[in-house]
Amino acid sequence: MAARGWTKEGGELFETIQRLDRDGCSRYIVTDVAKDGMLTGPNLELLKSVCAATNAPIVASGGVSSLTDIAAIAQLVEIGVEGAIVGKALYAGAFTLPEALKVANGELS
Repeated sequence: MAARGWTKEGGELFETIQRLDRDGCSRYIVTDVAKDGMLTGPNLELLKSVCAATNAPIVASGGVSSLTDIAAIAQLVEIGVEGAIVGKALYAGAFTLPEALKVANGELS
């Protein structure tokens, strides 16, 4: 786990989630730092693992490169993913925000 802009080691992920849950953390932004900004697709297995470890909502971050990635993240809503942070794919013109929202809402495939 990385912390402080990925400049410091943050500890073991699942121990940290347990501690933050006990302290009342209301949601988590989960970023696979190896995928962030790389446009290589989100780490869906990491998202599933974190969802299984907490009842707090999860925001997916890192790796989104296509509308297919948005659709894959949308499939994880029922297990606890409440949204996604999309940056570079929008800047690069891979898709538009309205397109992403339609896919996330199941209106466009």
